[in-house]
Formats: sequence, C-alpha cells, structure tokens
Amino acid sequence: MGESYDIFFSLAHADREAAAPVVKALRDRGLKVFHHETEIAGARSITERIVNGLGHSRMLVAWYSKTYPTQRACQWELTRAIIAAQREVPDGGAVERRVVVLNPETGVGHLQPADVLASKFIDVSAGRADDLARRIAAGLDELTGEFGEIQDLRGPSWHGGNPRAGSNHFVGRFGDMWRIHTGLSRSKIPMISGGGLGLVLLQGMGGIGKTLLAEEYARRFGAAYPGGVFWLSAVQGQDLGSQIGRIAGGLGLGTAGLAPDEVAGMLKGALAARPAFLWIVDDLPPDATAAELNAWSAPTANGATLVTTRNTQLDGSGTPYRLGVLSDDEALELLTSRLAPRPGAEAQAAGEILTLLGNHALAVDVARAAVRKLSYEGFLARLRDPDHDATELAAKLAGESPTGHTPSIVTTLLDSIKRVDVDSGMRLLHLAALLAPAPIPISLVTSIFALLSGDANVAAVESKIALEAVTREALAEHITGDDHDKTGAVSVHLLVSRTLRFHGYKPPFDLREAAVAVLVKRMSLARDIRKHDQLLPEIPHVLKLTEVVSDASTCTLLLGLGRFNYVRGAYADAEADFRRSLDVAKHLLGPEHPHTLNSMNNLAVTLQARGNHAGAEELQMQELALSRQLLGAEHPTTLQSLNNLAEALQARGDYRGAEELQNRVLALNQKLLGTEHPDTLSTMSNLAETLQARGDHDGAEALHKRVLALGRRTMGHEHPEILLYMNRVALSLMAQGELIAAQRLEESVLDCRRKLLGPEHPETLVSQYDLARIMLERGERDVAFKLAKTASEGLRERLGIDHWQSWAAKGLVAACRAGIGNIKALSELHEAVERLKELRFPDAPEVRWLTKWLIKNREPVDESRPLAIDPLRLVFLLALNGRLPLAELASLTKPRNVTAALDTLKPPTRRRDIWLAEILKELAAKYSQVEPDPLWRGWMEKVNGEALDRLTQALEDYLAPGVPVHRGKPRVGRSERA
Repeated sequence: MGESYDIFFSLAHADREAAAPVVKALRDRGLKVFHHETEIAGARSITERIVNGLGHSRMLVAWYSKTYPTQRACQWELTRAIIAAQREVPDGGAVERRVVVLNPETGVGHLQPADVLASKFIDVSAGRADDLARRIAAGLDELTGEFGEIQDLRGPSWHGGNPRAGSNHFVGRFGDMWRIHTGLSRSKIPMISGGGLGLVLLQGMGGIGKTLLAEEYARRFGAAYPGGVFWLSAVQGQDLGSQIGRIAGGLGLGTAGLAPDEVAGMLKGALAARPAFLWIVDDLPPDATAAELNAWSAPTANGATLVTTRNTQLDGSGTPYRLGVLSDDEALELLTSRLAPRPGAEAQAAGEILTLLGNHALAVDVARAAVRKLSYEGFLARLRDPDHDATELAAKLAGESPTGHTPSIVTTLLDSIKRVDVDSGMRLLHLAALLAPAPIPISLVTSIFALLSGDANVAAVESKIALEAVTREALAEHITGDDHDKTGAVSVHLLVSRTLRFHGYKPPFDLREAAVAVLVKRMSLARDIRKHDQLLPEIPHVLKLTEVVSDASTCTLLLGLGRFNYVRGAYADAEADFRRSLDVAKHLLGPEHPHTLNSMNNLAVTLQARGNHAGAEELQMQELALSRQLLGAEHPTTLQSLNNLAEALQARGDYRGAEELQNRVLALNQKLLGTEHPDTLSTMSNLAETLQARGDHDGAEALHKRVLALGRRTMGHEHPEILLYMNRVALSLMAQGELIAAQRLEESVLDCRRKLLGPEHPETLVSQYDLARIMLERGERDVAFKLAKTASEGLRERLGIDHWQSWAAKGLVAACRAGIGNIKALSELHEAVERLKELRFPDAPEVRWLTKWLIKNREPVDESRPLAIDPLRLVFLLALNGRLPLAELASLTKPRNVTAALDTLKPPTRRRDIWLAEILKELAAKYSQVEPDPLWRGWMEKVNGEALDRLTQALEDYLAPGVPVHRGKPRVGRSERA
C-alpha cells in the first residue's frame, strides 16, 4: 500500500511558483501534500500519478488558473476526483467537500464543469496563503477515507476494438467532454442511478475529431464506468454479430457452437450483471436508420451508449451533440505542439494557416507535421497555391492519424460529398465554395436558386432539399433563424469548399452570375441604415465576390458595398471601395459610362466626408462636366452633382459661389421633382447652411424649419435625413441665442442617432459634439466637457486624428477646460484654432466659434499697466525653494539668475504672466509661515534701487504676453455633416 496524503495539490506546471506559498502554508500546518514538480502529458504517466497520488489522498485542491483547463493531466486529475466524490454521496455534497478549487483569476468563465465548480470556489485574492491554508485545512476535519477507497481510479477495462492509451497531442475539448458526460447520465450522479444510462449521438463532419474525442472521454471518465468500456466499429462492412462474439469471448463466455442470437443473449445477461459500463459505437453510417441505431446500442439499461456519426437525421433518438471546430487557442496549441513558431513572421503565418484550415481538427493535426518539414511560412505558401491542394501534401507528411483513420482530409470529405445524391445539394455546396466561409442565409440561397430556375416556389423546395442533403452528410450545419430571417442560415466548412475546388468539381457556369445579381439587388437597401441589419449576414459574401472584379455586374456590387460602408460611417473603407469601382468602371465601361460617373460622384462625396475638400471639389468638377455633356444640364444626376459641388465650395469658404449654385439647383428641383422631393429638401437644407455660415441667422433658421416640416411630412420623424435637418435647426437656434430650445432638440437628435446609427457612428459623435457646444454656451462647463471628451475620442478613432472635425472637437474640449490661468488648455485651444485654419480656411465657422472662446478665456493684457508681480517676493520665495542662491537676496545684480531659476520650473512659451501668478500661489502656500522681512524690503528698495529696476525690466521682458488680442465680434458656426 502506498503512502497516504491529506491533500493532492493539482496545478499546471506553469503555475507552480504562484501556488507555492499555499503549498508551503499547508505543509507548515503539518498536512501531507502530494505535489508533483514535473510536467507530464502521457496517458500512462497521468494514470500512474492519479493512482499513486490522488488515490491515497483525502482531498484534491486545484489551482484553477486559465492555464489549468488546457493541461491534459490537470483535466484527468480533476475529473477522476469529481467522479469519485459523486460516487461517495448521491446528493453531490461530497464534491464540495472533497474537491476544493482555488481561483486566482478575476472571472469564472474558465471553470469547467461550470455547474459543479462555478459557485463553489475560493477566491485566491480574498486572502493570504495562510488564510487559504486555514480554510482548506478546516475542510479536512470531517473527511475520512481516501479517493482510492471510494472509487477505483485506475483506467477502465477495455473490450472490443481501439484499445490504445490515447493520443498525447489531444488538446482542449474539456467542456465538450463534460457536456457529453451529462448527456450520458440520466441523473446528475452517474453510476448509481437506478434507471438506465443515456444515449449521446456525437455528430460532426468528417475529420472534426469525433473518434478521438470519444476515446479521450472514455480514458478520462472511465472511472465512472466500473463495468468497463466496450468499443465497436460501425463502419460500413463491419459486422455487428462478429464483434459481439469477440467481446463475449473476451469476457470468458462459452460461445462455441452458439448461433449469433444466442451469443448476443448470453452477452446481454453478462452485461446486466456488471456495474455501469460505456458502450461506444464509432462511425455509424450517415444513412443509418433509427432501427439500425437501436441494434448497435448498448444491450442493457446499465450501459451508456456514445455514438460517433456524420448522421444528423436521427432526431428523437438519444441526445444529439454537434461537435464544432477547435477553438482558436486549442487549434494553435495543436498546430504548434511540435514546433513553436518564432515571434513575428512565423507566428503570423501560424495564425493564417489556422484561418485557411478553419480550425478543422484533422487538418490542423496533419498541418502540425507539415510545418516541421516545410516551416510555417513554407506550408502557408503551399496553402495559398491555387493550383495544388496543400492538405493532401500535409496528410502524406503526417503518416497515420492518432485514431488509426486515414489522415487524408480529401478522402474523408470526398466520401461524404459523393453521397450527396441530389443536384440541389451539390449546387448548394458549389455556392458555398464561391462565397465566404461564413453562414449563408437560406433566403439568399433560395433567391439564387429562384433566379436560376425562374420559379420561386420550386426554388423554395429545392433549397430545403439541398439543406437536408448536405446536413445529412455533416458537410454543413443548419443555423436556426431569428426575427429578421426565420429560415436561418447554412454553414459549410471551408475545407469542404477547398475539396470541391481542388478535386474536379466544377460549379454550374451561371451560379456566380446569379449570386452576384441577387446580391446587387439586395445591396440597393444599403442607402438606408435602418435596413442594414438585413444586409449584415450577406456582407461577407459581397466582400468575397468583389475580391476580383472583372465584369460590370460585380463592379455594381462593389459600388453597393461602398454605399453600405459610407452610410455606416466607415469612410476609409468606402473610399477604397469607390476608388476601386471607379478604376474598374473606367477600364471595363469607359470614362463616360453612367456607372463611371456614379463612382466618381460617390468618391467625391466620400472625400468630402473624410475632410479632403480640395480632392472632392476637383473630382466633382470633372464629374459635373461629364454629366452635363452626357445627360444634359437638367438631368437629376447633373443636379445632384451641382448640389454636391456647392457643398464642396461651401466647405472651402466660397459662400457666394455655393449660394449661387444652390439657388439654381433648388429652382430646377422644385420645377422637375417638386418641393417635397428628397433631393429638393437636401438642396434647400444645404442652402440654409450656407446662409448660416455667412451670418444670415434669421434666414437660415426660417429655411431650416421649413425643410424640417416638409421632411417630417414625407419621411417621418426618425429618418436619418430628418435627424440631420433637426441637428441643423438646433444649431440655428443656438446661433440665435435660443439655447434651451436648441438643447432639447439636439438631445432628441443624439438619442435617436444613438439608437438608429449606433453610439460610434460619426454623425452620432457630431451630435454629441454639437450638444456639448450648446451646453458650453449655456455655461454648463462640466456637462459640456464630458460630452466633448467622449465625442473627441470617438471622432479621432473613426475619422482620424488629423480630420478637421477631430480638431474641432479637440478645441471644444480645451474650450471647456480653459479658464483664466489655465495655460495648458488655452495653448491647446490656440493650437486647435490654428490647425483648423489650415484644414478648413481662416474664417471657417468652427474657427470663428473657437476663437470666441479663446478670447473669452484669455485675461486681457493692459500693456501700460505696471507688472503685477512683486520682484522681491518672487526672489525671496525662489531662494526658499532652493532654486536661487541666497547671495541674490543681498545684491539682485544678476537678473539672469532669477530668470534661469524660473526656467527650471518649465514655463510655457505663451502667457507666462498667468503661469507665474500660479507659481507664486503654489510657493506662497508651501511657505505660508515665512514672509520677507519689511526691514529687508525697505533696505533693498533704498540701497539696491537700480538693481531692482533692472530685475523688474528683465521680468517684464520674460513675462511678455504671447497671445494676441483678437478684435471683432465673433460669430458662432454650424455643424458639418461628418
């Protein structure tokens, strides 16, 4: 019999230093602690440690860091301890007494199994090592017996096929195993429930890791099945009867001369007399029926049946558990387990390999062998090769897989693909190969099928049949729908798509054309952000189809993507889309094609939004000339171009030119489209903005209010354009001094934009900026500062640090902080004003408005006023502070010594008079008990009068003001649409 212990301390090798104080504190209390210093991973070594250590301990203490569940040995130890504790007392209370979890992390998401551990752990941060040891030791008082006396902790007896010790490079899946265990147990306490055990169907595509997971589950949870583990292979061609015979013979049953039915009956009786056992059926055929499943299942109620299969059609038979791909961390651990990538290019290549393989377990496993021989970057280059399938090369390099199955991913997947026996199913797989490796909405599939067949009703039936065919073979997964799309989506793993592309399966010639046509029509919704939720699931597929643009239809689709990004406020992405669309349109259709003009116009508007006013104006002039030539002076497209050009002129301060164009466009729009047409209202609103910018506040307010009233009547109250008009009315009210009304209206705009556009949309952030301006005008400096600060941070993030709107917001933050004497804020405000003059123009509304606050917060300097600083008191305080030699108190003959002492306090380049006043306050507060002697002051003024005059003059020069006084009445500005 081995040595006995009080505690088995389970921890990851990487955590040994962090946990060492607790281990020491436990031993200092006289407790015997089993604590293994070396790292192990092999199944036999783990089992040996469990039997010798945990088996002779009364309690397991787990240092459950985020690393802990990633370590195979830790998972085995914890699992065996929980199973043994559950066996001891059916109510589960023994788990809490026998298994103590120390959580050094701030959260609980890493604790598995969550239903057992998440509410029963000790927070390591709650106490010192001595306190933790005391709490743990207190729990030992009532514990008798060791884990090994409660439950045999050795590995299970194994019968039938696959009697291996497991794979040493198995990673992750800890949560999957606990969920399988729950499904196999009819009650929370397995092994001792009176009823029969469960049936779990472990489903998934080929190579996803079902067999290896089933084997690993049997190894780790084998203690829950003292009756043993029975492994059967249901691969086509394998006979159930012969395997039953071999299992019966292995149990020592006399089966000679008996018929198959008699052997099965004899085995059933023997199994019924055993304790709980695990019955694993590996690779049940995808087309197996419920009757065949029943025939393969455990013959007695005390057997738990775990079936691995690609079959997803056995609804109502047991508990289905769909196995997905590895998590990012698990896949990276598996890929790099033999060769750690170096930081930089190799690590980046490893990440890209996993992306291209979609974290598919078998693919990652064979890639693990390939990178050792080809390097990470070398194998990545092979994966990117469009002419050769690198996964086949990797399979050859990998040799035999850990399950004994073929390592060929292609063979595995082709076997499933060949069984797709309906044309629509293959069409769906080909469609997935054309699109992105993301869920494809069933409604999109149906629309594409309808365009191909010409019959929407037939297409609906075909898409349903196709979905059933590909999910039956576990080549795809049906994702249930939501309120936006109740039909849901279908997800096809990208390795299935790679297999189709590389191995002779050519898509129907018109499939891509149909997909593009359907998406072009759907992207017409991109202009209205309220419809974007409907488009979001389709955007990955639009991105995929527009990677290469070689025809007019795809060019139109790219244009729609640009509009989508523009409306969402992703202006940099929109610019890239429109530039590419313009280049392709010029090449394919010519410089004078309407599509080309459309791309030019959209690009110009986007450049305007990005603050590139010169580029926008230049491009708009080109597009306008072409529109007039090709479409005529009064065509709606030409008028829209004129309206956009007017905005560009206004943006650079040409108000007269902008107003002239806007009046002309307005008259034509009213004549051709009517007063309430959206284009007419847009022009009218832009004209009001021009009036506002040039100081006609009364005219601007009246026109803004008219636009808002007309727009609400035709578009409703929460249309994005209506929110823009409301914003402009609010700013017009601010300019007129109606601050309370302006505040209420802008608060309404901000609330609606947050809901409609999102809190980080540029237009939402501009509303927040405008509300901050209103609040500053009202004197609510603190409220304004909070609004301006978050708006400034958001605009810098979304528009860039050198966008004019970002600088305007930065200036507003400074204006909120600026007060008499706040030199830093005044300096930042001055910097923002100067930069805005460069980015906009010297008399831009934002420049005028911020300059007003610069002047308001700067103390006027009277050049004829004598210096307000007492030189003698200054010298006295600097000497006390140790910055000036004491000798200066007697002579004052070197003014440069005084200014040098001031330089050590790091003065600003501007407004040093205000800065020095603050310095004197600080020094006076520090030496409040000491003041210059009046006798010394009188003596210095009488004897050293000339020196004092020189010092006074030197200080006046040193403190000369640097911020000029700006004359003229400041005018408030307007909001620009971001």
